[in-house]
Amino acid sequence: MNKFTDFSLKNAAAIIIISVILFLAGTFSASTLKQESMPDISLPVVFVSTVYPAPPKDVTENVTKVLEKRIVGIEGMKKVTSTSNDSFSSIVVELVNGRSPDDAKRDIESAIKDIKLPVGASEPKVSKFGSSDFPVYFAAIHGNNNMNQEELNRIYKDVIEPTLSAMDGIDHVDSVGQQEATLKLKLNISAINSYGLTPALVSQSIQAALATSPAGKVDFNGSSQSVRIESDLNTIYNLENMKITSPKGDTVLLKEISRVEAISDSKYIARLNSSPAIGLTLFKAKDSNTVRFADSVDKLFASWQKEYPDIQFTPVYNAANDVKKSINGMLKEGMMGALLASVMILLFLRNVRMTLIVLVSIPLSILTTLCVMASLNITLNIMTLGGLTIAVGRVVDDSIVVIENIYSELQQARERNESVIKLATSRVASAITSSTITTAGVFLPIAFVGGIMGDIFRPFAITLVVALLSSLIVALTVIPMLAKLLVLNNNKIKHHDEEHVGKMAGKYKGILNWSLNNPKKTILVSFLVFIISIGGTVPFLPFAFMPDSESNKQVQYTMKLPQETSIESMDLKVKEIEALFRDAKDPAGQPAFDYFESMVGYDMQSTSGERIPYRASIIASVSKASDAKAMAEQYKDIILTMVPQGSEVTGALLSGDMGGSSEDFAYLLKGDDLNQLVAGAELVKQKMKEFPELKDVKDSLNEKKIQVVVSVDQNKARVYGLSSAQISETVRLWLAEAAIGDIKFDNVTFTTKVMVDDEFKNSMDKLGRINMTTSTGAVVALNDIAKIRQVEAPAAITREMQEQYVKVTAKIDSKDKGGVSTKVTEALKSVEIPGGIRTQVQGVNEDIQESFGQMVVAMGAAIFIVYLVMVIAFGNASAPFVILFSLPLAAIGGFLGLLVARESINITSLIGFLMLIGVVVTNAIVLIDRVQQLRNDGVEVREALMKAGMTRLRPIIMTAGATVLSLLPLGLGFSEGSLISKGLAVVVIGGLITSTVLTLVVVPVVYEIIERMKVRISRLLHKKAVTPGGKTANPVN
Repeated sequence: MNKFTDFSLKNAAAIIIISVILFLAGTFSASTLKQESMPDISLPVVFVSTVYPAPPKDVTENVTKVLEKRIVGIEGMKKVTSTSNDSFSSIVVELVNGRSPDDAKRDIESAIKDIKLPVGASEPKVSKFGSSDFPVYFAAIHGNNNMNQEELNRIYKDVIEPTLSAMDGIDHVDSVGQQEATLKLKLNISAINSYGLTPALVSQSIQAALATSPAGKVDFNGSSQSVRIESDLNTIYNLENMKITSPKGDTVLLKEISRVEAISDSKYIARLNSSPAIGLTLFKAKDSNTVRFADSVDKLFASWQKEYPDIQFTPVYNAANDVKKSINGMLKEGMMGALLASVMILLFLRNVRMTLIVLVSIPLSILTTLCVMASLNITLNIMTLGGLTIAVGRVVDDSIVVIENIYSELQQARERNESVIKLATSRVASAITSSTITTAGVFLPIAFVGGIMGDIFRPFAITLVVALLSSLIVALTVIPMLAKLLVLNNNKIKHHDEEHVGKMAGKYKGILNWSLNNPKKTILVSFLVFIISIGGTVPFLPFAFMPDSESNKQVQYTMKLPQETSIESMDLKVKEIEALFRDAKDPAGQPAFDYFESMVGYDMQSTSGERIPYRASIIASVSKASDAKAMAEQYKDIILTMVPQGSEVTGALLSGDMGGSSEDFAYLLKGDDLNQLVAGAELVKQKMKEFPELKDVKDSLNEKKIQVVVSVDQNKARVYGLSSAQISETVRLWLAEAAIGDIKFDNVTFTTKVMVDDEFKNSMDKLGRINMTTSTGAVVALNDIAKIRQVEAPAAITREMQEQYVKVTAKIDSKDKGGVSTKVTEALKSVEIPGGIRTQVQGVNEDIQESFGQMVVAMGAAIFIVYLVMVIAFGNASAPFVILFSLPLAAIGGFLGLLVARESINITSLIGFLMLIGVVVTNAIVLIDRVQQLRNDGVEVREALMKAGMTRLRPIIMTAGATVLSLLPLGLGFSEGSLISKGLAVVVIGGLITSTVLTLVVVPVVYEIIERMKVRISRLLHKKAVTPGGKTANPVN
């Protein structure tokens, strides 16, 4: 390392040029880095979804089970769960850590590509999901003044949608509420029965009449021309008067067996502040920049606003606003931390030039880190900014130690020249090198942590490690060079001017001397402080997977009504809720909601793209005077009183959480007997409702659906030569909508469909009139060969690893989610579950146990790495062993910090403890390194400890103080972005304070004890090696 210093002192111009280049490159990199809210998190799951128009039981038997058998054998599969709803099968494949979702997706697609599903089932869609798959922009467009809905739809279809779909950085756009021209041909059952027709025959006749196709080529006068056959059914009038031939040979006009409806129809319904609108949900491409993408959308909307003044473009949610707030907040806290650290340095050195030299290390290290981040394609997000902010305090440590030692040597030097700077730097070079490498080394295990936690914290660790290594190089090169240029001949540095430090050193000298003279008392007091501190904090600290996150005032309410709810009924209910929102007032008497967008029939998380009539969501922006989190809970409870019993309502901040289980607490009951599962789930629910911390207790069978069952009389059907399969297919065709396609009539393109008129299928009696045609041409009504009845059945069937289960879930309204979960789990052990049912606990506790287990392993590996690096640096095992005694001293302050700050023990606070392992040994390394240097010069142990304590007191307090003050703004958590790093900062601040105070006393005591033990062991071995006659025994081979 001395070669770095020699080079910098001899080549000051080169170092300045390199520094300027790094400044410029870092500044440029900062402007090009992608800005995101969080690192890209690839969830270790793959989804398989299939549409099949059938009840849940048939979906399970004919689709879900068939797919499950192929999927369970996939390599790297951890768990397979499935949900079979009405007309939809959803399978979730959870993967083991380290298994690539992309590879698993390809394997699943290969496994099911040749699978045969029943007629009517769609091709299974295999997809994966990550944080980049969340929408980043919600908007609503609606007409003002004289703009009618038809014109708005036309502009959207012709201009807005194509432009948005083609813009840079977009993946896709979903629209809700866009109306399309639809042509519905509603068949009259009585009429088509009289002619012996079926809906399928009518659809086939229409499609045949509308067909257009090439018919080859002809030569006219030596010119080859193509021939094309076209239909004259280009008007609705012609379509209505189209002739259809029945099986009996009769001819009938289409209008005689159906009525034609030409309407503007929408798959979904959207409104903004109760006015009709088109809702837009924009998904960005994975590699695009959230902030730049959102800014592009804003500019596009602004240009359209000028071009179409009668259309209002309203952004409902912009993820870039959250990103900007978080980044700006973290930058402010970083700059505030740097300012506080500089004040600390100035107070001790009382030299402006030397303080400025130290502060150069902050921008130079940070900008160098940004260059590396850009080359590694690491985004600028809350986690990487947190790493940079935390690094601000640590990157000055090496420079402080170097400049402080230069300062001390200059004070004592008789002749001030370049050799003084070189000597001062060389004396601390090994100490700062080993301390920086140990601090960086503790983050190495994070590279091997899998799952969501690894995705979240790996960029954080890389950023922090690069910043630390950069600061080391700066301390060994730039700092000595600047010291030579700016302070070498500075007359303000007085010889032996240590008055302020002398007072502090005097007090410390007395404490250290007493401690070394009373080692047993010192160790005993330290041990008692450790036990009391841990015992008085840990039992009272809440446990959680991740800290709660906040949003910028956006709340999303989702509603799921009973599945038989029609889109019209759902819409009426949403209108009632909109009226509630319009009249709501905040504490200041102003409207509680600035705006709200309603989407009926639309489910953002659905992969089928189909309308779900019984679902709706409302995205609302609450006023500044309102508490978004409280509003989410308050209005969720109010909405629950307005919807039918059995409905589900959620209210959550739109920004979501930081990962982990979607349910705080889940209790699974598995078995083959559905009745026993239902009974067991009811017992579990009753027990869970005894805990006030549990909210929204429900089970997966909570919702029932009325189904129509057609029971075929096989004897009667056999008489007519009909099978159950034939009857099922005939009924399906009568009830289904047949899509003819997008056809142009009267110069308007209509989405054309054929269906039985609702008035002929709105009762069981009318369903019974459906005609079946036998192989002989005879016609028989469904009522004659089957019984039709209504039954109540589960709205969904859930399975895990090909076994049916019922899940009882609840939200935990407490910061101590882990503690509540453990308490509930213990209480459920007393519930007498019916025999043959197995139970399993899932939820946040499962996440906590898995992630905390990984962190404990990471901490153990980090301690080993730290010890190994120190053994290599010191050349022996005893000195590093002494330094490890500073670790439990840091735990005292870490837990006390969490208690004082009212933070939970979560993943971020555990990362803080991991960081402490590397940070706190820095002080001990600086101290013991000087002790070793003095011992090598022949100084006795006690004298070496006293001298090292005096000379290293100031740099230890300066580095610890600078780190603590730089982290203080982050620990106070003023900005939204600091929510993730607050627990980490609190742990480091508390741990560093206690470890610094106690390290200066306890570590020297332990060092002397171990040195005495080494002497005693050496003497004992020496005595054993001498024979009774006084001669040395021969070595034993």
